[in-house]
Amino acid sequence: MMRRRGLCCTPHKRMISIDFDEQNRASVFGELRKLEPLSEEKKRIWQQEMEWFLSPTNYMVELVPSTQNGDNGCIYEIMTPKARPDVQMNLPALQKLDTMLIETLDSMVNMEFWYSEVGSSRAEGRSKRWWFPSPQVPKRGLCDGERKKLMDTGKLVNQILKASKAINENVLLEMTVPAFIRDAIPKSAKANLGEDLYQILTRERVGTFDDMVESLNLKTEHNALETINRLEAAILVWKEKMAEEAEGVPMFWSSFIKHPKTVEVVDVINVSLNHAEALLWKIRTRYPNLPHTFLDMMKIQYGKDIGHAILEAYSRVLGNLAYTILTRIGAILQEDILSNPNS
Repeated sequence: MMRRRGLCCTPHKRMISIDFDEQNRASVFGELRKLEPLSEEKKRIWQQEMEWFLSPTNYMVELVPSTQNGDNGCIYEIMTPKARPDVQMNLPALQKLDTMLIETLDSMVNMEFWYSEVGSSRAEGRSKRWWFPSPQVPKRGLCDGERKKLMDTGKLVNQILKASKAINENVLLEMTVPAFIRDAIPKSAKANLGEDLYQILTRERVGTFDDMVESLNLKTEHNALETINRLEAAILVWKEKMAEEAEGVPMFWSSFIKHPKTVEVVDVINVSLNHAEALLWKIRTRYPNLPHTFLDMMKIQYGKDIGHAILEAYSRVLGNLAYTILTRIGAILQEDILSNPNS
């Protein structure tokens, strides 16, 4: 029934269906309350569901021109199907990351730690999720080999997390902002940025981008996300103006100023655009675990490309799973530190 709905509904509803369906698949892992192997039944369900979910990618091709020799000796130009480059490159990588995460969970056997369902860990009372099973370790803490294994596993999973996020970000960059969102965004970069952020980006001497981030006084991740939303809106406006100028479409103020001034204003926009993109990257680096921005959520919700939707949802689920595994490893190592502060 889900497949029929995905094929016959509107593009907007189809994207919601894909996203909702992938989140349902992620529920195979549950909340991953314990760092332990998945049951064989859950593995089987996950494999079956992913085969179904990824099946449309087998038919995602693009037509490219090529030549063919005819029987009469003539050379004909024909269009031949070729796998979509983004799907061909990203899908095998995601499947490899998927396998590595399953193998990571499978390796969590015969470990020194265990879980108490009653919540009796030494860190009890400090955890926001007190209803989760509490990790337990021996009174003298984990042995050196066990601790090293967990730390090495954490480093590996962290690399998987980074790879999943990188693919997700690249896919989102390829997705277009819906037209009605572009039309609704104010056409003034200053209106999107606000006076304070606009002055930081457009002043002659901006200093280092670390100084720019500090001057923003981002006290919480919410403040950081709000600033990124403002930057992305301004970047979108500036890029549209630069594209219009490149295509020979006169900017709205070009009829009131002389040509040299127009060139100067374009240069100012280009510099401000570069500053905004660099500042955006700096904030993302400092706050790596932020949720999707407003524009990204609109791309996901209203996107019309099934290939992009599949790659985005798959990479997001794998990233979330990797982050959860890292959290569980961190909880065990924290318990180990409390058991043996000298470890």
